[in-house]
This record gives sequence, C-alpha cells and structure tokens, in this order.
Amino acid sequence: MIVLNASDVREALPMVQAIEAVKRAFAAFSDGRAQVPLRHHLSVDAHGGVGLVMSAYLDDPEAEAMVVKAVSVFPRNVQRGLPTTTGALLVLEPSTGRPVALLEGGTLTAMRTGPTSGVATDLLARPDSEVVAVFGA
Repeated sequence: MIVLNASDVREALPMVQAIEAVKRAFAAFSDGRAQVPLRHHLSVDAHGGVGLVMSAYLDDPEAEAMVVKAVSVFPRNVQRGLPTTTGALLVLEPSTGRPVALLEGGTLTAMRTGPTSGVATDLLARPDSEVVAVFGA
C-alpha cells in the first residue's frame, strides 16, 4: 500500500491539478456517475470535537475511484500546538475493495477548499468579470 504524508500529498497534487480534479468530480456528481452518501457525524462533546466519516465511489471508465475519508475537527488542538483538522483518506481498488493507498487527510481537505471556490467562481462568473467581492470569512 502507498502511504503519502502531508508533504507527499502537496507534491503529488499541485493546485492547478486540484482545481481540474474538483471540476471533474463536480461534473461526475452532476451526471450521476458519483455516489456520495451523507457524511457520518460523531460528536465528541467531552473534548469539543467532531469526527466525520465520508465515502464516495466514482463510476467512470477513465477514472474509477472508491475512497473513505475520516476527518476530525478539534478546535482545542490549537492550545496543544496541534492542527485543528486532521484525518486520513483510504483509497480502495474499486474492483476488489482492496486498500491501495493511505493519504494524510488534513492537507487534502485544505487543498479541496480553495479549488472548490475557484471552480464555482469560474463557472458562475460572467466572462467579462474583472472584480470579485467576498462576503464572510
């Protein structure tokens, strides 16, 4: 099994490719080629955190994929000098269900957030747009 740490994930998926991957994933979901069940939410009230488990299957002859992602969000980690969001993504071979890769998930989650906004902006903005306004933070 391949194991990629945070640095490996950043190196393997440059932002330009991340944006294109998010765009293809949204198109596949829109076309009904992706199964993305609702995420499972696990409250860890005693420690002020939450665990999230998400899975997906992409039925695409060119890029068939099956994954399970576990992410935890613990805001109090800041006081411990730890990241607030941590996790892992398990990549499974779609034809057998066999685990083939384990990727550090906090970095992957962060890398998905920016491209999602970029794809939405690209698809929704008028072609002649020159200025963007951002509300909220």
